[in-house]
Amino acid sequence: MTPSQELSTAVTPTPNQARLGGNMGVISLVFTVMAFSAPAVAFLGFIPVAIALGNGVGTPVAFLACGVVVALVAVGLTTMARSLPNPGGFYAFISAGLGKTVGLGAGFAAIIIYYVACMSTYALGGIAARSIIADVFHGPALPWWIFAAVLWVIVGVLGYFRIDFSARVLTIFLGLELLLLVSYDVSVLLRGGADGLSLDSFHPASIVSGSVAIAFMFGVGLYGGFEATVIFRDEVRTPERTIPRATYAVVALLAVMYSLTAWLFINAYGPMAVLDVVTADPTAAATASIKEYTGEFAYTMATVLLLTSAFASTLAAHSFATRYAFNLSADKILHHSLSRVHHTQLSPHRASIAISLATFAGLVPLVLARIPDATVYGRLSGVYTYTFLLLLILVALAIPVYLIRHRRAAESVTKPVVASGVAAAILCIALYLATVNFELITGATGVLTVVLLLLIYGIVAAGMVMASIYRRKRPEVYARIGRDDTNLAGTDS
Repeated sequence: MTPSQELSTAVTPTPNQARLGGNMGVISLVFTVMAFSAPAVAFLGFIPVAIALGNGVGTPVAFLACGVVVALVAVGLTTMARSLPNPGGFYAFISAGLGKTVGLGAGFAAIIIYYVACMSTYALGGIAARSIIADVFHGPALPWWIFAAVLWVIVGVLGYFRIDFSARVLTIFLGLELLLLVSYDVSVLLRGGADGLSLDSFHPASIVSGSVAIAFMFGVGLYGGFEATVIFRDEVRTPERTIPRATYAVVALLAVMYSLTAWLFINAYGPMAVLDVVTADPTAAATASIKEYTGEFAYTMATVLLLTSAFASTLAAHSFATRYAFNLSADKILHHSLSRVHHTQLSPHRASIAISLATFAGLVPLVLARIPDATVYGRLSGVYTYTFLLLLILVALAIPVYLIRHRRAAESVTKPVVASGVAAAILCIALYLATVNFELITGATGVLTVVLLLLIYGIVAAGMVMASIYRRKRPEVYARIGRDDTNLAGTDS
């Protein structure tokens, strides 16, 4: 028997191995994934800052450009998913394309980015809740971590149950966020903005003004989590149809929503005045614009929706991180108990509990360090965005390699290969510029910048080293890396 045959035999599933279960359709899956991008948070926080630090009035085009690049990756991702029906997300796809060593490094990075996303949105949710209590209801200004602890309990409970339940919760909250954005957009359109609707954002001079690199970085972050449509493969109806439709729908909706809202926000103040406004106070610029164009009630609701948006994003990030942990456990990389499937909920309940405990352990040092409230979310989200960009590059490189190696005689893979290759080239340039501007993206300075960069690449390197060790000393574990079979989950408990 050859070594490759031995590795293949090592991953043969047994009949009694359990799988996750669910009944999500296209809409539920789209809303679950879109909730992670937190539209209300993006509007109130990301868009004004992107305008201030990025390419100014040309920001809507930058967002559209990011959508096109992510769509190019999605073309290859969905094509690859047809011949690689695994629920491992980036971890599985990078392993299949670039090898198990790089794949395990990517798997570690994937858990970390959604783990960091959880912590950042817990902090944001706690700060938003404190603001509501103090400003709206004129209550005491309690520490943000008290409210974050309440959110932590709720997310932990929801994460324990079947994904369908969380999907319904996310659908409700995301629906409210979209209602706010649509109301704002329509109001600005009907009133014609401050000085009439201008197309300055689409002028070449505006597009290349300011820092295009920073604008692109903010834009890429808005599409985070789009690959989660693949992670939920075992928990949706007819995944062969649901996943491609949901993936394209998520990318298209995010591209239209954020670029349109950014363009209308710019026109709400006027292209000549908006830069001064967002530079003075980005967050106040968004809320004040909502108040002016949609009224006092919408302004109050925006404050509340900042909390619900942070909660929805946290719940989605928790679900993503949980499933990456589940997949790594199913492959025997993490402790085997994390791949246990609940006997009635068909949920990764053990992995969910582990992510909750790990998040709590991460939040405690943040609280004890007394990091200023205004910087907690920004720094953590910057680390997430940078690492997500790194993973996008790896998967964009993995897709053409896999498709060329596994091309069928009657199948043309030219379009997805070219699309992924173009995306990879653009993303590599973006990663270089992001590294150069890392301090601006994360808000970190001096030694902390170096520490964060070493931590990000160190996690990837740790996964690669571990894979190399498994290859030499435990080949049966090495063979499992990348979810080679969707039936590698643990047994019921």
